Amino acid sequence: MSATQILFLGVGTAALVSAILVVTVRNLIHAALWLIVTLFCVAITFVMLEAGFLATVQVVLYIGAIAILIIFAIM
Repeated sequence: MSATQILFLGVGTAALVSAILVVTVRNLIHAALWLIVTLFCVAITFVMLEAGFLATVQVVLYIGAIAILIIFAIM
């Protein structure tokens, strides 16, 4: 296996585990933080696929706006 495949499997596993934690964790703040981790893993996957624009949109729009808005609304 190459380093890219190992990195992809690691990021995919991290995304899957954090997505499961978004649904199963009882604390709403922790769920929002796990959502940020999940979205960041998706952005890393876009970078690995050489889709820089989609990775930038993922970080700026989803992590920067929606996830932070969820945290502010909860608090």
